[in-house]
Amino acid sequence: MEEKEKKLRPLHLRTDEGKIIEGSETKKTGTKEKMSSKMEDVKKGASEKKEDINNQISEIKEGASEKKEDIEENVGKVKKDVEEKKDKLEKESKKEGMTPAEKVLNDIVKKFQQGTGQINEAITDYTSEPKTSKMALKPLVDVLETNNTITLIADISGVKKEDIDIGISKNSVEITTMYKEEPELEDAKFTQKERSYGKTHRTIPLSTEIKVKKAKAKYKACTLTITLPKKVEDITKVNIED
Repeated sequence: MEEKEKKLRPLHLRTDEGKIIEGSETKKTGTKEKMSSKMEDVKKGASEKKEDINNQISEIKEGASEKKEDIEENVGKVKKDVEEKKDKLEKESKKEGMTPAEKVLNDIVKKFQQGTGQINEAITDYTSEPKTSKMALKPLVDVLETNNTITLIADISGVKKEDIDIGISKNSVEITTMYKEEPELEDAKFTQKERSYGKTHRTIPLSTEIKVKKAKAKYKACTLTITLPKKVEDITKVNIED
């Protein structure tokens, strides 16, 4: 019986102060310390994640702020451009004795008429050519524009300057060129036709009115250059009297 009682007795642990702690209490204390350590690790991990989330939120806010500034800047540019075009339209329409709406409609009609003229011209040129040949090549033209001038550069080869006729109105330029006549070979017909023969005509519409009387043209090395000063509204300053 004494041996059984010894086996059933709990394990005791003596501390430095001489206090006896039962084995079950020691086990509980160790478990509690482990749980506390794990809780500290969990809290630490949660704190780090919270810090990462806060950093990401700050980056998102910063990016959104930058995009907002870019959008506001672009909106400002668009508003400024619209205001400038509006002022220009009002000045031009006032000068021509029209309302802005009438000016817009008038410009649309002019462009339509110019486009219709070019289409009719192309149809006439094409139908006037023999079916076995291609349409006569017209001068190739580049149009360059600055704030003050419009410049036309055309490639015209195989003619003298006396064979080129230029007609200028306030809204368009007409270039007429007289090339040599078609070659006459007995019993010969065109199977391919790419060179220009006879009279060719080209009309180039202009984006704005120009000063017709101040237009200049020169022809050198098969290149025709036409310089057209834009018609800018003159502004007169008025002194304010006392």
